[in-house]
Amino acid sequence: MQDRRAQAQTIAGLLLLRHALADDACWWRLGRSATGRPEIAGGPSFSISHSKDRVACAIADVGPIGLDIEARRDDVSPRLIARIATAEHEFFAAWCAREATVKASGRVGLARVRAIELGSAHARLDNADWPLRWLDLAPGYAACLAVAPDAAASLEDVSCEEIDGRALVAEENRARMSANKRE
Repeated sequence: MQDRRAQAQTIAGLLLLRHALADDACWWRLGRSATGRPEIAGGPSFSISHSKDRVACAIADVGPIGLDIEARRDDVSPRLIARIATAEHEFFAAWCAREATVKASGRVGLARVRAIELGSAHARLDNADWPLRWLDLAPGYAACLAVAPDAAASLEDVSCEEIDGRALVAEENRARMSANKRE
């Protein structure tokens, strides 16, 4: 990534992931799958998304999972809005659902985003229905989770926690300093 803001948001997403992991050993197994998707070998599925000044991370024991968050804005072309929005979902909710689904599928790309048939509670992709759950994370943002077709029940037990990024960085720095003193 060349953009410093995108780099910082990615690091913030990874800090959120580390903070949320119940097993610190999982953190050390963080890597990439054969397709290049970030993963924790033998660990939970996760997805990180960022938009404007928000970063979000989702973790699921039953994977895969996809998450997308988008800041609502006025600069979207009417043509794109007409292509993405549905009778049930305004543009940003529909866009997040599509992005979350392709992330959960493990194979991203604009052609895949366009190929999705969006329903009221699922997205149809790869001849499968991916369950969806829209989230109300922050005013002015749309967000959606998508999970594997056989993991719909996991969407019933979703909890969200807002974390101050500065406090999270300070916590990470304290932990690092403490570890350095022990060495």
